[in-house]
Amino acid sequence: MKTNYYFDMDGVLADFHSNYTDHAQALSYDYIANLAPFTGNVQLAKTLIANGHKVYISSLAANEDAKQAKLDWLAKYLPEIPAYRIIIIVGHGNKAKYMKTKTGTLIDDKATNCRQWEKAGHKAICLTTKGMTAQL
Repeated sequence: MKTNYYFDMDGVLADFHSNYTDHAQALSYDYIANLAPFTGNVQLAKTLIANGHKVYISSLAANEDAKQAKLDWLAKYLPEIPAYRIIIIVGHGNKAKYMKTKTGTLIDDKATNCRQWEKAGHKAICLTTKGMTAQL
């Protein structure tokens, strides 16, 4: 059985932190839409898709502008992922509650998200360094 993979965006696929200066900037459409990709993890997602795995995006957005910016970023860097596999939660939330499949591996850079995912009975790969390429 093929594994379903859920990728976080900020700190995993996109370099959210390198040019971060203040909270207001980080909420803006332009800041998010123009984040540099972490090419190792973007390529990993593309390879998984090419090998028949289902790849989902599981990300939080502070507001609707941030959500739209993330959607536009994904359209540019990962157009292979269909819209129905993109889960962007506006506000705060437990990502595990928004899973679209019964099994899956989360790739995230936040320990809290990894623990919630594992508590829900799933596997998590928690990246300890921003932009670190996940090892499957």
